[in-house]
Amino acid sequence: MLSDNVLISSFIFFITCGVVWLIISRIEKSNLSPRIKRVLSYGCFAVIFALIVFIFNHHSENYLALNT
Repeated sequence: MLSDNVLISSFIFFITCGVVWLIISRIEKSNLSPRIKRVLSYGCFAVIFALIVFIFNHHSENYLALNT
């Protein structure tokens, strides 16, 4: 069984943060209205938040499966 779940999850998290950073920097430079820019930025932050929740859920399920 693969025991490097923390390393894989942190790699996925940092890759996702980098992609979100690139998307937000492109959104800021675009000619969209400020309201749409704000909504898209909030959407990107929601993706990061959902990823964090998914990672913690995965780690807790993995921990319980290994230690019960």
